[in-house]
Amino acid sequence: MLITLIGAGRVANHLGPALHKAGHRFGQVFSRTMAHASDLAMVLGAEAVDVPSAIKPGADLYLCALSDDALTTVLNDMVSPHWNHPLLVHTAGSLPLSVLTPYTNRAGVLYPLQTFSPARQLDMATLPLFVEATDDTTLQLINTLATDISRVVKPLASEERLTLHLAAVFACNFVNHLYGVAGSLLEERGLEFSLLLPLIDETASKVHSLTPREAQTGPAVRNDQRVITKHLQALSQHPERVALYQLLSEHIHQQSL
Repeated sequence: MLITLIGAGRVANHLGPALHKAGHRFGQVFSRTMAHASDLAMVLGAEAVDVPSAIKPGADLYLCALSDDALTTVLNDMVSPHWNHPLLVHTAGSLPLSVLTPYTNRAGVLYPLQTFSPARQLDMATLPLFVEATDDTTLQLINTLATDISRVVKPLASEERLTLHLAAVFACNFVNHLYGVAGSLLEERGLEFSLLLPLIDETASKVHSLTPREAQTGPAVRNDQRVITKHLQALSQHPERVALYQLLSEHIHQQSL
């Protein structure tokens, strides 16, 4: 399959090479930052372009790995009537399939449920991919594309995908932010973040066999006010941390009742 990759960010830099390794060809890579487009295009053996109007018609599939805000802006500048309904696929968890239908009657979604960071290698074969399309033929094509790189491919409608994306923000983004808060507390006392890694690993590991409710521990679930008061006193110089601690503790306690 001949693919044009629209975007050269974190998602594109994982999906593109994986699809290339699986035997798919790439005609062009687009990014508004030419250096980013060129770096990824070199890996994929493709042409780099940095303006949407330079994206050529004729590819079998246009894989749009862009931010939510950028997607329609780029498509408005890219797709014209003479393109004759190109196959457009986006990778966003929070955008519905319908965001593509003003531009084509052949559209789909290939949503990877994972956190992507530069210089982090992932096992793409175990990467969960969720697919959706405007029709059965397009869905089968996108499903085949997905199974070329992953063993975990499932159909999911737009509303359910948004819920999954929301859940992922709680399970990943918010949790990682709390790692940062914990790291700041340690750094202020000259302690290393690595001290927490065994705890972090066990916390993540045990929800493979326990529900989050069963796995919950700590002073909030016990409503241990003596410990909670000590913690709040230790945070007293940082009102925003006090508010965060109180909010989370109250929510944990209420969920445990």
